[in-house]
Amino acid sequence: AGHAWAVRVPEGAMRRASVVALLLLATLLHGSAWAQRGAPDQVFTATVERVTDGDTVVFPQGVCRLLGIDAPEKAQPLGPEAGRTLSELLGDRPVLVLAWGKDKYGRMLCLVLAEDGYLANMTLVESGLALVYMADRLFLKDGLEAAQARAKADRRGVWGLKQFEPPWEYRARIRGKGR
Repeated sequence: AGHAWAVRVPEGAMRRASVVALLLLATLLHGSAWAQRGAPDQVFTATVERVTDGDTVVFPQGVCRLLGIDAPEKAQPLGPEAGRTLSELLGDRPVLVLAWGKDKYGRMLCLVLAEDGYLANMTLVESGLALVYMADRLFLKDGLEAAQARAKADRRGVWGLKQFEPPWEYRARIRGKGR
């Protein structure tokens, strides 16, 4: 099965890709949906310094939390696989990063477009290695939810497990034990 939201970027064109990606994303989405989030605060190309888990990437410009998704924690089933998959998807080639503000931990909230044109956020959801999370105001909400529905129907990733605790519930439970 192919990946949804694939945008092919010609080899060696990442320097021009930021403008192309913004225009392409704007045309993929209807105007009112785009306006919900507005233009990104930052757009840059960078090589990944490290992937800390399935939804967090460190770039020279700072730490990026992938927008609209939540991957299993490292201690959860498929948590390590989510991190490995993200690392393999982004590789050691420059990627395009679109960032909208920061979360309460100071991480940039990002969409990350891999060199091969796949949106990392969407690819992780479609593979069942991340769940849609806090996407209500995100212009890609419908696309993320459709990708999650496909993963669930095909029992990919976490959807193929007998039991799975969403990462946000897992974190809340673990925090509650430390009191």
